[in-house]
This record gives sequence, structure tokens and C-alpha cells, in this order.
Amino acid sequence: MVISLAFAIGLMLSPASLVLLGNSMGKFGLSYCFVILSIMILQLFTANSYGELLNRFPGSGGEAKGIRETLGTFPATVLPLCSRGAFTVCSGALLLARAGYTFNEVFVYWFPNLLFSFCLLGLILILTLPGRKIAAPAQVVFAGVTVLGLLFLSVAGLLQWGNRPVQTEAPDFSGSIPFGNILLTFLLFTGFDLAGFTTRGGKYPWSRVMAAGILLTGFTFLLWGFGSLMYVSPEGLSETTVPYMVTAREVLGQPGRIVMGTVLLAGTCGALTSMLLAVSEMTSGMAALRLLPSFFGKIADSSPVPLILLTLGIAALMGTGMAGEPALEVYARGGFLFWLLTYAAVHLSVLMMKSPISKKTPSPRNPGSRVIPATGFLFISISFLGLLGSENQAGLLLKFMFLLLIIVSFLVLSWRTTISAKERG
Repeated sequence: MVISLAFAIGLMLSPASLVLLGNSMGKFGLSYCFVILSIMILQLFTANSYGELLNRFPGSGGEAKGIRETLGTFPATVLPLCSRGAFTVCSGALLLARAGYTFNEVFVYWFPNLLFSFCLLGLILILTLPGRKIAAPAQVVFAGVTVLGLLFLSVAGLLQWGNRPVQTEAPDFSGSIPFGNILLTFLLFTGFDLAGFTTRGGKYPWSRVMAAGILLTGFTFLLWGFGSLMYVSPEGLSETTVPYMVTAREVLGQPGRIVMGTVLLAGTCGALTSMLLAVSEMTSGMAALRLLPSFFGKIADSSPVPLILLTLGIAALMGTGMAGEPALEVYARGGFLFWLLTYAAVHLSVLMMKSPISKKTPSPRNPGSRVIPATGFLFISISFLGLLGSENQAGLLLKFMFLLLIIVSFLVLSWRTTISAKERG
């Protein structure tokens, strides 16, 4: 269960989450804590639906099989690829670029930051190629260092082990938090479902594992966010691209920067390990269901083809300089929006399986059991539309999402046509 928990929190505690958290705490102050709690509760609903789906359809292909049984083959194939696949490649390049700058500024200033990013990507590939055998214990170390480091700095700040907190004024903020900022908080609690692809089939307490990951992440965010407001002015948090490093320096000085640098590198490794292993396992599970070609399948305990393709995609973005372009952040948000659609599809699948009109499964004894997936589906769908409406670069975002959808749909339909031709022959 510890390994599954480590994979559940890997992406949520990435450096990108710490940037969003710090900037938002600076803009909205303690009011943002209520936003965190609200989104956390909604994602607990999603974790509950995943638990039901994966216990009914265990294994790395469980999500795709559950969606296929209720919504059809097309969404079962396209949504996971457009969401986790695109997000892994885009956010992976962004995370590695940030890790390179962190290593360069905190630890070894003369080492080329881009070279370090490639070295780190190579290390993660080596760890994940053999499958869970090496990646699982490594992920426990990465996640443990990240959580313990953040908790250590938070407690050090609250108990004033180092510098004393500065007297900062409350953020100049009145009224409600903009709707788009509220919905973007879903990014802080996206990725707990990756744990479901990294454990072999069979019954497993997925709802509890994913809920534990969400609660642990939320507690860590609240503690770190409160400590950040104690030591850094609202303007200092909201206007910097490294709010976590500013806070760490104010709390413990140079030792604080070293601790935070270690946290960021561990968090980057944890996020990449969880994404690369989970997405490669996901595609292998889909290949076993004949939703994807067989070469995406497993070889022994590893899924080398999807893993190498994902790694090459990340390396290509870094090698062409895209990791430093603002457009890549927009593309990552496009993958995130597809991920929300995948969450909505999971809620809807569970809801349909519980429906009295379903012929595939008996009607549930407790009609109230349909409330959680129905509520989750409603709020996730509203959030998707709200994020689209509040996006500053909506044109670029929609172009990317449309192009990605067209390409993936074409490849999936081509494969389905090939399968159908073979079955008729």
C-alpha cells in the first residue's frame, strides 16, 4: 500500500504544483485554503469512482475496459491517450527544464542545466524500463523525500527554528476568488489515479489508497501555504516564478534553499516516474484489450515501447527548446483538460453501471450509491467548461486540443479498421 500511495502523490507534489500553490496563496491569501479543501473533497468523489471501477475491472487496462463497457471503444481509447499521454510529454519537459535550473542555481552552478535535464531523464528511463521491480522502491524514496522535506520546512517555519517570520500585510483582495482560479486548483489534485496502473490485477482498496494520497497532499499544501504567508509578502509570492524557493530561503536561509532544492529534484523524479510508468502500463493494458497494437504490450514485466516513445517525446521538446516556450504550458493545460474529461468519463461509467436500466450489472440495493458519481460527473463537467471559458490563450489551447484529438482519433480508427478487416478475413 505504501508503494501505491507513493505513485498516487507523485504528480500532485510536483514542482509545478508548488508554483501554482505559492502564486495563488499570494494572490488570495488564506481564502485560498477553502478552495483547496473544496477541490480536495470533489476529487475524493473521483477517487471513490475509480475504486469502484478498478475493483470491477482490475488491472492496468481496467479504466479502458470500464469505459468501453459503458461508453464505447472510441472514448475508452482516445481519452486516456489525449490526457495522460499528452500531459506526460508536455509537463515532463517543463518539469525537467525547471529541475535543470534548480540544480544549476542551488547545487552546481557550472554544470549545464540542459545537460542535467537530459541526465535526469535518462536516469528515470533506466529506473522504469525494468518495470515495477526498480521503479516502485525508487518512487517510495522520491515521494518520501518530497513529503518529508516540505513538512520539515513547514514545521521549521511554524516553530521558527530559523529566521523569524516577517510582519506582512494581508493580500489586497476583496470579494470572491475568480472562477478560473478556483477551477485551476484541480491541477493540484490531478494524478492520484496513476496509482491504479502500477499495481498488478486483483482486488485492492483503491478508493482508500487514492483518498489517502489526496488527503496527504492536501494537508501538505495547507501547511506549506500557511507557512509561506507567514514569511513572504503576498506580492513576493504572487509575482515570482519560484515561490517555493523564496519561502524556503526566508525560513532557514541557505540551508532552506538546499532542502528545497532536494525537494524539487525528488519531486521531479517522483512525478516523472509515476507518469512514465503508469502511462506505459496503461497503454500495455489497452493493447491487451486490442484497443492498441500489440507492440505496445508487455515484454516480461516491462512496457518498453510506450516508455521509450514517451521519453523520446520529452527529449524532443527539450532538444528543440520548446521547454522554455510559454506555448508548452498551454499544451500541458490541454492535456490536463482531457484528463478532466477522462475523470468525467469514469464517473459516468460508474453511474451507468449502477443504473437500474443497465442489463450488464444488477441494480444496486442502495439508490444513494449513485449520488457520488453523479455529483462528480456534474462538477467535473462544469469545471471543464469553466476552464475553457476562462483560458487566456483559448485560441491556442483549442487548436492544440482539436489537432491532438484529430491525430489520435485517426490513429485509433485506422487500428480499429485493421482489426475489423482481419476479423472478417
